[in-house]
Amino acid sequence: MLRVTRLTDYASLVLALLAGAPARVHSAAELAERAHLEAPTVSKLLKSLAQAGLVEAFRGANGGYRLARPAEAISLIAIVEAIEGPLGMTECSL
Repeated sequence: MLRVTRLTDYASLVLALLAGAPARVHSAAELAERAHLEAPTVSKLLKSLAQAGLVEAFRGANGGYRLARPAEAISLIAIVEAIEGPLGMTECSL
């Protein structure tokens, strides 16, 4: 059984918020407020999600984040690996 951390759970929540308006650029502060999470936590999550290619980051006064691909193309394993790192399989699972 796979247990996800709180950060991975938060990341899925943030991605769901982005999926609600995929064409729009959302600020980290706005996402934090809507998710009822601390802004530094959301910023950390968004940085990891951007490095994994799940969200696009835009700089500047009107900058923010949006999904890098359609929500349907983002798997749960991609979210887990973006936050937790690569998953390893045990010998008996192979």
